[in-house]
Amino acid sequence: MAEPERARHRRRAHVALFDATTLTAKGVKDQLVARSFPTASVRMFTSSTDPEFNLTEFAGEATLLAPPDFETLGTLDVAFLCGTRREGERYLDWAGRGGFTAIDLTGASIGLAHIPLVNASVNPEMIPAGPGVVAAPHAVAQMLSTLLSPIRRECGLKEAAAVVLQPASERGQEGIDELHRQAISLMNFQEMPKEVFGRQLAFNLVPGWLSEESKSAGATRSDLERQVLRVAGDGFDLALQVIDAPVFHGHAVAAHLVLREGKGSEDLLASFRGLDDVRVGRRGDPVTPVERAGDGRLLVTGVQPGLRASSFWIWAVADDLAGGRSLNAVRIAEAIVETRTGGGRT
Repeated sequence: MAEPERARHRRRAHVALFDATTLTAKGVKDQLVARSFPTASVRMFTSSTDPEFNLTEFAGEATLLAPPDFETLGTLDVAFLCGTRREGERYLDWAGRGGFTAIDLTGASIGLAHIPLVNASVNPEMIPAGPGVVAAPHAVAQMLSTLLSPIRRECGLKEAAAVVLQPASERGQEGIDELHRQAISLMNFQEMPKEVFGRQLAFNLVPGWLSEESKSAGATRSDLERQVLRVAGDGFDLALQVIDAPVFHGHAVAAHLVLREGKGSEDLLASFRGLDDVRVGRRGDPVTPVERAGDGRLLVTGVQPGLRASSFWIWAVADDLAGGRSLNAVRIAEAIVETRTGGGRT
């Protein structure tokens, strides 16, 4: 379920979603509606020539899709790029040329040093004042930067080693569908599809380095580490492993943290006090990805002693489809609408 919140903006924005039939786009649309984003108009585009991808919905109403055409964009304030990396690359220069802001969820702009990488709950000051591109972190980097930034700030985080369990939804609707088909095929003793994951994921675990070798991973481990440090701030060492897990949606992370000398578990949990995006779990709370389905807030729990004094293990889980990157993208758009008074391209 998308996070409900009524947006408080006087000015309404002209909005577009590029590749509006993807799972990413669905999350953005859900957040726009749930947060009552102030839209003057909403247009939906698709890069696909497949007639099956020419219809979507927004706010409960069917919407026809069109191929994007720069010359006919008209007035536009904010665009969400929701397709593949290759599709995102096609549109990166449109924002500067057209005088609007493109929020890139495709990963196409993340490696470009001149484009800000923004987690709106961590480094909102990086949202540009004028038109251009804003990069949204990968779902894993979004989750870890949200988790580690307050610990770094309040507890002097020195080291973090994290193992992330990544769901099938990270590969889009195609990943969810293939995991479902694999499970059915196994139970019926049939050959299973492997086009998306390259191997069996159902009832299995696939280490990230194996996915990187087969070129089926969306982002490499080193890419994700750089994104987290770029958003959360450096000053601590980070080691990360990603494992593809046979769950449809919901990220989970087990992290070992080394804090500044003298910091204890109470200090660690106090780091999250007053944060809207993070909730500290209580005894008896549901704490697994399946149990947290539909809840986009990051739940932090399971604090246990680590290898030495002032070090701890923690467990964190959140449903990215209910928050995470899509919520972050809409929050970036809200900040843009709040701070700008000029219009888009006419």
